[in-house]
Amino acid sequence: MIKILTIGGTTLWKEDQSLAVETDILHPNGIYVEAKPFQWKDAYFCKVDTSKTEMNDFYQWDEIPKQSDMFCWRTFYAFGNELTCDSWLPIPSYLEPYPCKDLFRCICDQEVI
Repeated sequence: MIKILTIGGTTLWKEDQSLAVETDILHPNGIYVEAKPFQWKDAYFCKVDTSKTEMNDFYQWDEIPKQSDMFCWRTFYAFGNELTCDSWLPIPSYLEPYPCKDLFRCICDQEVI
């Protein structure tokens, strides 16, 4: 299982690329990481430290109105003994601006789960 912070469950959270990921974006929003974020294209992947981050302070995708622009965690599930980009339960085609298969392939390749 992974949770991705999205806008309305359909778009990746986007910030000004000139900002420092941890000190300017994550920490002021109450999000703390277990490891250094890594970049793929213009997206950053961050393994969130759920013991330091108050996850209940954020909405889950199933708690917000559909077609909303609210920030929320969207949960995706994998199955099987090995984590591959094909082991995910049916997923949407895109988390704007990227195809989900590409996002999950990157996550699996980096072993950030």
